[in-house]
Amino acid sequence: MVGIALGVLVCATSARALDGASLRLLLLGAQDMNTPQTTMRADIAIALETYKGPRTTRAIAFFAPGKDARWYLQLKEPALEALVRGAERTVMVRSGGTIKTEAIGAPIADFGISYEDLSRFVADDFKLWQIADESTDVVLAGGHPQVESAYVYRAYTFDKGRTIPLKVQFYAKTLNNLVKLRMDSNHVSIGKKWFPGTIEIQNFPDSSKATLTIHWSQSATVPPELLAPEGFGGAAPVPWTSPEPARTATP
Repeated sequence: MVGIALGVLVCATSARALDGASLRLLLLGAQDMNTPQTTMRADIAIALETYKGPRTTRAIAFFAPGKDARWYLQLKEPALEALVRGAERTVMVRSGGTIKTEAIGAPIADFGISYEDLSRFVADDFKLWQIADESTDVVLAGGHPQVESAYVYRAYTFDKGRTIPLKVQFYAKTLNNLVKLRMDSNHVSIGKKWFPGTIEIQNFPDSSKATLTIHWSQSATVPPELLAPEGFGGAAPVPWTSPEPARTATP
């Protein structure tokens, strides 16, 4: 009911300029939209454009409900498994039989993206939110991370009606150093929540681009040890199956 109420309030303010209170409601609506009601599975086809040339690989991810913003990532090539502990801002990475703990801003292989880039949006992870631009349908607002982060500032372009980010600009070290751009599109509606069917992330210093094409499904069969720090080390990887086609975007 809280999520529905937030959505109604945000829609009521979307036709006019947002004030501080309305922006707060929009941010909480985006956080609610980004919080799954049940564990979600993502089957991902990854296309990479790097200095080494283009290549493709596959991934499986599970996103758990709850305030700890925990999720699991499994890559096919290179082979690795990772348990991202969003609230703790750490990642347990298993590769080649060894496990190490890294910061959430650590890179995912050599893809030009990090675990942080794909992690859940949490409004209170940021401070000093300000509106930079606004139109009838979208608003550009930015904030400074106040949790462990590889960035000093992030600017979000929010769809005011659906309360979802369409674009994220990542700034590192200084406010004029734009290092990455994330674009979300082809959203699908599952359980009254919107999930991106396509995520594109450009890494400007590396001159690289990663395009993730995602098929979402609600999963009740995820092995619980994959999402538990105490069981992750001994958990078997998820079997690789034929990828399903991406779900068609819902208007």
